[in-house]
Amino acid sequence: MKNYFVRPSHPILTKTAKEISEGQLNSSQIKKICELMLKIIRGEQKGRKRGVGLAAPQIGISKRMILVDVKANGKGKVGNLRVYINPKIIWKSKKGKEWYEGCYSTDRICGIVSRPISIKIQAFTLAPKKWRAKFVEEKHRGYVARIFQHEIDHLDGKIFIDHIKNPDKLHWVEEQEFPLYRNKETWRNWPKKHPLANYDLGSSKNFT
Repeated sequence: MKNYFVRPSHPILTKTAKEISEGQLNSSQIKKICELMLKIIRGEQKGRKRGVGLAAPQIGISKRMILVDVKANGKGKVGNLRVYINPKIIWKSKKGKEWYEGCYSTDRICGIVSRPISIKIQAFTLAPKKWRAKFVEEKHRGYVARIFQHEIDHLDGKIFIDHIKNPDKLHWVEEQEFPLYRNKETWRNWPKKHPLANYDLGSSKNFT
């Protein structure tokens, strides 16, 4: 499959994505971007069963658009990809939880991130086939809430590594090791560390 993802050093990943006006919501341009994002993640799910979310900046498009699979459970289950435009988190739970995160924009670097376990979001959604925008307010928890937070971070020019302060929680995981990494919380004591102080989006060691 064609590689649509920008390199980790691309400046778009550190910029705030542009909000989409209500007049653009039902435009052919937005429809085409949605179709492309869905094509990419459906291809990832078919190939590696890892595609649970995507933000437009990750494929070089500076617009506030994300995909979230609201059936994802962090254990390989997927099956309900939804498009969200101009998503905003309007509430977060005080209670948080640690879990591992990986990212198309950091390649083989994964890490342990603490995030609120429940959130409430507002956004516009676009349903495939009809492609008409609809305003929604939804509450999500657990793994799906984490996906929303991860993807909305991308819209604000952030990556999950920005939340990690403890160098022991940043890991190097080869692709063939990923099933072991996520199985039975092996990630909590993963032996392969990646130096947090030396993390550089432009380094060839981060993306080969």
